[in-house]
Amino acid sequence: MLASVLGIADDKNDKSTKVTATVTLPKELASFTGRTLELRLYEYDPLLADVSADLVEKIAKAKFSHSKGKPTELKIEIGANQQIKPRRNYYLTTFILDGPKRTHIGEKDGKRGLCKVITDGHPRKVKIIIRAVQ
Repeated sequence: MLASVLGIADDKNDKSTKVTATVTLPKELASFTGRTLELRLYEYDPLLADVSADLVEKIAKAKFSHSKGKPTELKIEIGANQQIKPRRNYYLTTFILDGPKRTHIGEKDGKRGLCKVITDGHPRKVKIIIRAVQ
């Protein structure tokens, strides 16, 4: 019953904030080495517009690389150790960093916009397509 109240998508018995992201770098993407792949899961109160989101978990994979001509794909789980909070929504960000500079961004299904997950009918399993930042 709690799952239906919270609007949890996918596994209705899972009360964790676990999200599984399949991150794909297309074969057309230029090669790079020594970068950091960073995923962040945030929670926020959708009724409070002037309050910032809270970080649930951050995952950083150092020395990340990609070779043009062959797609790079990996599956990452994030947020499994936290519990969904009532009246909260969740979103995921994905970036590739060269030091502090964001060189690439990940987008849900390759479409621009916020990657909402878990609640309000949004999925726990998402496909993230990486593209270069303009």
